[in-house]
Amino acid sequence: MLVRDLDRGARISVLTHGEDVDGVVCAALLLKRFPNALIDVAVPRRDLSGSYDVVADLPLPKMLEARLWVDHHAATIEEGRCEERIYDPSAPSAAGLLAGYLGLGGDELAAIADRADSAGYLSGSPRELRGDYDPAWDVNDAVKSITSKERFVELARVLATRGAAGAREAFEEEISHTRWLRGRAEEAVGEILRIAGERRPDSYIIIVPPIERGGSTFSGHIVFSLYGAGARASAVFYGQKPGREGCWINVAKGFRALDASAIAEKYGGGGHASSAGAPIGPEKVDEIRREFERAGLNPLVVDLRGMKILRDEH
Repeated sequence: MLVRDLDRGARISVLTHGEDVDGVVCAALLLKRFPNALIDVAVPRRDLSGSYDVVADLPLPKMLEARLWVDHHAATIEEGRCEERIYDPSAPSAAGLLAGYLGLGGDELAAIADRADSAGYLSGSPRELRGDYDPAWDVNDAVKSITSKERFVELARVLATRGAAGAREAFEEEISHTRWLRGRAEEAVGEILRIAGERRPDSYIIIVPPIERGGSTFSGHIVFSLYGAGARASAVFYGQKPGREGCWINVAKGFRALDASAIAEKYGGGGHASSAGAPIGPEKVDEIRREFERAGLNPLVVDLRGMKILRDEH
């Protein structure tokens, strides 16, 4: 029997990406269809194993098994066993694919995941809870400051039952923290451009301090702001604690000379051609710099770890 044909009361097991909008919306869509679903979370750059009814927005390595696997990442792993496979690297989100499969096409949450995962927001990033802005920001800003699986599952349940408006009310503290981080990111952008001075680099490799709870708000805001200043690509090193190192590689729209996923794969990671991650720390800065230079770029390395960006901590 197909997963979508199971009884509404089925207690299915779900593994989804626990760090972003796409992952939490996948969980919410499954909770809409199966309110008793058991939600577990993981991140794609860690070893994945076990057996689940649904694996969504994650790779499917050999040690992972699913009745239904749903993903859209271009450089994904699909060596594990599954009975149903829904994979389309051209799709803007895994949630959109899952919504179609479950008969929830056109769902507000799937549209939110499409916009968030492709950076296609309908408005600029907000600084406060008030105002007229894309509700996808509320979902993004909530999930980016969540630090426990329990809170992640609660967000998924709120989205399933009350939508994005409910998330704004129930996750005000997390949303406010994420927006505080954006303010600190604005300061960091000013510092980076000051360091760049007259050099006018076309790309950046940035080492950030452990300022974030677990998301990528701080680094993401820096990267996309630098694109507005003419950058073509960026790499961000974060999480200097053992076992939590990471490098996020991102390429500006329209720049084809650098494939982020191809670089990430060399270091045990993966993702999209325009955005990918690998489990490596700042000790690999020189290697990533050479990858950029091979693509014809002239990167500037900036270490923000000594910058006093935590003043007036939220």
